[in-house]
Amino acid sequence: MSIDAEIQKAVSAAVAPLVKEVRDLRRQIAPPKEWITVPEAARQMGVHESTVRRKIAAGEIETNGMAGKARRVRL
Repeated sequence: MSIDAEIQKAVSAAVAPLVKEVRDLRRQIAPPKEWITVPEAARQMGVHESTVRRKIAAGEIETNGMAGKARRVRL
């Protein structure tokens, strides 16, 4: 193995953990999806789906689409 190949291997090994850390951080700070389903909203809010639907009916949560599976909410 040449010295250049050894240097490249050493640099790759040193940089790999940093690349993983940057990818993990990007996932953490990525903006949330603008419109999500009612079940997703319930999970994010830590409440039951019926609570989300009640808040929709009360006008507390903005929705698009018709009632049912196609309905999306914006948190």
